[in-house]
Amino acid sequence: MPITSTFAAEDLDNDGVEDLVDACPNLHEDYEGSIDGCPSNFVPWYDEDYDGIEDHVDQCPQLKEKYNKFQDTDGCPDIAPDGGAGGLADTDGDSFTDLVDLCPNQPETFNGILDTDGCPDDFGFGDRDRDGVPDNVDACPLSPETYNKFQDTDGCPDSVTDSYVIDSDNDGIQDIVDLCPTQPEVFNGYLDTDGCPDVSLDSSFNDMDGDGLADPFDICPNEPETYNRFSDYDGCPDSFPSLTGTLNDIDGDQVMDAFDACPLEPERYNGFEDEDGCPDIPPYSSDIDSDLDGILNSIDQCPQIKETYNKFLDEDGCPDSVADNKNISDSDGDGINDYVDLCPTQPETFNGIFDRDGCPDSRSSTDRDLDGITDDLDQCPLAKETYNGFQDTDGCPDSVAGFSSLDFDGDGITDMIDKCPLEPEVHNGYFDEDGCPDVMVLDSDGDGIRDILDQCPTTAETWNRYIDEDGCPDDPAETDSDFDGILDSVDLCPLIRERYNGFEDEDGCPDFPDYLTSIDSDFDGIADKFDQCPLVPETYNKFLDSDGCPDSVSDNKGIPDTDNDGIDDYRDHCPNQPETYNGILDLDG
Repeated sequence: MPITSTFAAEDLDNDGVEDLVDACPNLHEDYEGSIDGCPSNFVPWYDEDYDGIEDHVDQCPQLKEKYNKFQDTDGCPDIAPDGGAGGLADTDGDSFTDLVDLCPNQPETFNGILDTDGCPDDFGFGDRDRDGVPDNVDACPLSPETYNKFQDTDGCPDSVTDSYVIDSDNDGIQDIVDLCPTQPEVFNGYLDTDGCPDVSLDSSFNDMDGDGLADPFDICPNEPETYNRFSDYDGCPDSFPSLTGTLNDIDGDQVMDAFDACPLEPERYNGFEDEDGCPDIPPYSSDIDSDLDGILNSIDQCPQIKETYNKFLDEDGCPDSVADNKNISDSDGDGINDYVDLCPTQPETFNGIFDRDGCPDSRSSTDRDLDGITDDLDQCPLAKETYNGFQDTDGCPDSVAGFSSLDFDGDGITDMIDKCPLEPEVHNGYFDEDGCPDVMVLDSDGDGIRDILDQCPTTAETWNRYIDEDGCPDDPAETDSDFDGILDSVDLCPLIRERYNGFEDEDGCPDFPDYLTSIDSDFDGIADKFDQCPLVPETYNKFLDSDGCPDSVSDNKGIPDTDNDGIDDYRDHCPNQPETYNGILDLDG
């Protein structure tokens, strides 16, 4: 198994296992057990072509198996040799022998509609659950057939009655103990043994009705949800809607079933194929990471040029180089070294606008309607934008014709994208688009350190590498005898320069990590046996520096990180729950 510790374009999940041999190219390998590119607790149950054979063993995962008693376990629509099974006659040559072919003189049309009867069927009757059985003959038109060679023509997800081990949803939990035998378990560490696709909850939330939905998000907190695949996430005991008419929306995602490619699964509105009705996830591609260096364009300061991973500013996305001379000058004293400072003689204004370029930026215009879109970009500068997933960047309060959006708290932000659907947004120019009543972060002296952390909130910090985190304009009275940037008062080796190698760089001594007695694959100074990310070097930024993972910390320049997991709230999908750094989607928060 070829494994490499460097990031490359052919390793989408950056787990060190190349995509060519990675069985899970979008999931991180956790290096426990066999090294196949998948986490050790990964339970595959996907079946893209709905032929009853899981994708990880299906040789044709996008083509349905042709059940003709010839290689029926490989997942491919094979044609039996000699014209039919056992060499029996097959007049129309469709691989179904005349003895079982309902139309022996007409070849089967393999289009996903009754492909096992040997007759040329068409799509005329529709197939809402996409199980290959037309609705007019499907006994369960909204539940896909379970192809397990037991009553496979009735269209219902039945189970074999004469088997002592039955697992209808293929989630590894037997039906006799599976509380949701037709819905596969979501293995997320929350109630993983009940067999139901539960959503993990914050332990600090209450759930009075015990339906698995936290009370702040439960519209009916005193009445348990009825899990019937209809509005199962509102927390109310709903009844299944009538199937009469042509404008049904079974999954309640506001995409009508007639146009919904996934009528039983609600759309995930994330800007990626939002019109197909399926809960898609955007793929990792050059569209979001132009230089394919593993750092998304949204946070990459050099999106067209690859990062040089040399343990120096590896998270900015730029090809930096480390100078031999540790006395790097900073002419304007703004804390940004001259060799990366675009304005080396003018100090940076830390106001949340391009705070890393070293130049004194200012806001280009105001935002009079406080809708989060500045007036120079706002087509309606005096009328607030209605955030409803439709033209949300023009700044105008538009509405979608014929499209009704639920807005429980009436703050103008639809519940589908409202992070606080039960609490109205406070429009104060601070995170006005998330739907939550946020409080603006104050920084009275504009030095980039919030007032609640600033010991001198009305006097700006002097960025001179001397107690820069207290917010006060300090003036060091001591010298730096060895000129290594660490004052003698805190330098353990005041006459010997620090060796900046990513290992104990703050003590002032030229340390070396112990590579002789302990293996350290990523050379970050943390031995593999203690390193939670043994193939990715630690980012020494005084935040979880002992876990061996490249964490990031908010720079306190007005960018909040509510759960203190190192991922700011702008990019954190779970801003109130800290990320678990275990190699699985560690960048989503």
